[in-house]
Amino acid sequence: MKDDGSNGQWVGQAYQEKASGYDRSVGLFEIFSWFGFSILDWRKQTIARLHLKAGDTVVDIGCGTGLNFPLLQRAVGPEGKIIGVDLSAEMLAEARQTADASGWNNVQLECADAAAFDYPKNVDAILSTYALILIPESGQVVANACGALKPGGRFAVLDMAWPPYFPLWFRYVLFFLKSYGVDKAVLERRSWETVQAAMAEQLTDISLKKYWFQFFYLCCGQMA
Repeated sequence: MKDDGSNGQWVGQAYQEKASGYDRSVGLFEIFSWFGFSILDWRKQTIARLHLKAGDTVVDIGCGTGLNFPLLQRAVGPEGKIIGVDLSAEMLAEARQTADASGWNNVQLECADAAAFDYPKNVDAILSTYALILIPESGQVVANACGALKPGGRFAVLDMAWPPYFPLWFRYVLFFLKSYGVDKAVLERRSWETVQAAMAEQLTDISLKKYWFQFFYLCCGQMA
C-alpha cells in the first residue's frame, strides 16, 4: 500500500503476515546493540520500573507474540498472573505456543482492541511495549489502563517517538518502519505526546527516559 497517510489500515494484516517470523525479525535488531540500540535491554528496563514481585498480576497491552513474557515470568513467578492483550489472533497464537512450550500455566491471552478491553480491577502493574504508537485511541488506552490499577500500582510504556529535529521524509531512510505499520499517518498522529500527557494526568511519580536520539522513550508512573 502506498505510504500516503491513509491511516495505516494495513497494520492488522501486516502483523498477521509477520506473526510466525516476528520474534526472529525483532531479534535481528540486537546486532545494533553496539550502537546503543538494544530492544531487549530497553524491555528489561521497562519491566524493572514496574517493581513486580512474586504473586503479582500484570497486564501486557499489545503483547504480540509474548516477547515480554520470559522477563515477566521471572518477576511474578508461577504464583503470579500475566494477562496478554492483542488485536491479532495470529500473534496471540504464537504467544500461546511459547507459553505452552515453556510450561507457563499462569498466562491468560485476550484477543481484543486495547482501547475497548475490559480490564480486571486492582491489577498490580500494566505495561505496553512498541504498541501504543499504532493505536489511534492511545489516550483512551492509557485512561482505561490507569483505571484498572490498584493504589500504588505502576504503569510503564516503552514505545517509539519521532525526534523533533528530524523531518518526516527521513522515515524513508528508516525503511523498515513501514513494515511494522509505522507510516506517515501514524507519525503525524504523534501518539507519544498523547500517551505521555495522559500518563502525567492520571499518575504520580512520572519519569520519562529517551533512547537512541529520541526515537524511543520509556514513560512510567504510579497510581496514587
